[in-house]
Amino acid sequence: MPVITNINDLKHIYERRTPRMFYDYCESGSWTEQTFRENTSDFDKLYLRQRVAIDMAGRSTATQMIGQDVSMPVALAPVGLTGMQNADGEIKAARAAEKFGVPFTLSTMSICSIEDVAENTEKPFWMQVYTLKDDDFMQRLFDRAKAANCSAAVITVDLQLLGQRHKDLKNGLSAPPKLTVKSVANMMTKVQWGLGMLGTKRRFFGNIVGHAKGVEDASSLTTWTSE
Repeated sequence: MPVITNINDLKHIYERRTPRMFYDYCESGSWTEQTFRENTSDFDKLYLRQRVAIDMAGRSTATQMIGQDVSMPVALAPVGLTGMQNADGEIKAARAAEKFGVPFTLSTMSICSIEDVAENTEKPFWMQVYTLKDDDFMQRLFDRAKAANCSAAVITVDLQLLGQRHKDLKNGLSAPPKLTVKSVANMMTKVQWGLGMLGTKRRFFGNIVGHAKGVEDASSLTTWTSE
């Protein structure tokens, strides 16, 4: 195991182990990618004021978020396709958040379903949802989240129009991924990733396929999303 000293060390490992199309999915944004860049650069404007010569005994970052005890005031944000970044990725991320004591947010566009994550964790997690026009799907999604004991809904309200993600189009990103000569050649260099994906049954959008009417494959999912 390499020595990890900062987040960039993890990013380098991630880039080496994950197929390019999925790495690019997380490391890019839509159109000019201004928002994606500012998700990081905005933090460069924040400074912590150092305090010295004061008693620091008994210090703690523990607090509460919407009535839930947390080890520090942060949460894992929803990330679609996590289960294609790494086999059963949403389950692993939820377990890590649970162990550390912070909330995990499951994306509607996750590979592992609500039920998959609930079955493999002990504490309630949060559920991200879109403001979709498919009322039947939305009602059943909330019913499933409630049955899984999800403790909060994180509502995404900025998706009135799907932004064009240039790298995704060039890479042929989908779940399961489109197999081209280029993508297969790249995947063949990611042995650990490939073995993990062969060992799991979760390779498609577990919260949508089989739950939204008429959605049985990638093409029908695209049509449903656009509508």
